[in-house]
Amino acid sequence: HASFIAAGMFLFATLGFIVVQVDRQRKQRAQSVTGSRTEYLRYLGSVRQVARDAADQQRRALTWRHPDPAALPALAEDRTRVWEHGAGDPEFLHVRYGRCSQELALALVPPDSAPIDQVDPVAASALHRLLVVHRNQPDLPASVDLRAFDRIEVCGPDEPARSLARALVCSAATFQSPEHLVVAVLAAEQNLAHWDWVKWLPHGLSAQRSDAVGAQRMVTTSLDDLADLLPPDLGDRPRFGADERPATPHILLVTDGVALPPGNHVVPPDGLHGVTVLDLPTRWDELEDATRLRLEVAAAPDAAGRLPLLALRVREAPVRASADQCDLATAEALARRLTPLHSTGSGGSASAAEAGAGTGEIAGPTDFMELLALGDVHTLDPAAAWRPRPARDRLRGPIGRGESGALVHLDIKESA
Repeated sequence: HASFIAAGMFLFATLGFIVVQVDRQRKQRAQSVTGSRTEYLRYLGSVRQVARDAADQQRRALTWRHPDPAALPALAEDRTRVWEHGAGDPEFLHVRYGRCSQELALALVPPDSAPIDQVDPVAASALHRLLVVHRNQPDLPASVDLRAFDRIEVCGPDEPARSLARALVCSAATFQSPEHLVVAVLAAEQNLAHWDWVKWLPHGLSAQRSDAVGAQRMVTTSLDDLADLLPPDLGDRPRFGADERPATPHILLVTDGVALPPGNHVVPPDGLHGVTVLDLPTRWDELEDATRLRLEVAAAPDAAGRLPLLALRVREAPVRASADQCDLATAEALARRLTPLHSTGSGGSASAAEAGAGTGEIAGPTDFMELLALGDVHTLDPAAAWRPRPARDRLRGPIGRGESGALVHLDIKESA
């Protein structure tokens, strides 16, 4: 009996030892998993903060480059950013058309997946949420390069489509100067009033024809009349897609309610180099040309009050966005603020300088910094500007130009 008792006690002790070891290993494994999980979640938290900072910078940069149409009159009033995109600028002729979801500028690359039995479900779920939330950013300004298409069709109900077309024209005219962009409108008689505001745009003034009030406005119902107002090199330009340097100026031709005849002498059906037709068609068929972009505006706003838009191209997935809208008052406010900036001489367009030379208007710089030969105020070097001057030039400075175009100085030393 004593041997049975001893054997039982030995078996009980062995089982107890095994249970203790198993429990210890379980606790150690749980602590290891908890520690690794905590460390990985902390790491994901730091990645999430980096992604948020990148998203904020991306949103600020895109909003700065492509502001809302409602903000354009204020930019024109401020004048510091007007016509800032030159022909060599990467953003040249990139115009905003709405807002859409876009990929985060920072690439989020997930780690190589481990076998399913080695994956911590909590960590995997946190990683999935991070990628889903931050890989795509909603409501970022969306833009289109006018040089990439020979025709952009804005389709939909009359007023929303026309309002989007106004937004495109205003975006282009705010950041591209009349030297690099020409805006012309060919409209049906009943639609002409919707484009009357273009007469205030410096980009809508012809360098070829003038009338009693100055350069003629390139807003008309006649294709023949428009041909006389457009730049003279239009007939010499090659077909769209030619491997040549960009044509200057780029021509943005708005057609509202009219169709360009197939055999017309202005813009052929297959397009011209340096010409983009912004068409508001009365009817449209299936898109078949890869050189065209179609912006389809919905008739009814969504729950957020925005008009849904589909950007369609041949053999490419449609881009869903919300369309920009620009009313007549905003467009005219912008155009009127741009009108006085189109001064003759180097401060304005080359065509204006040439026109002024032939009509006796004052030519040369009218900007005060240019009169002082100081150039751009943003690059002013006071050490160079405040150099010692001869006694004859002290207290003497330019105040404008006379009838002959010569500089007029005010000399405070003179007794007169």
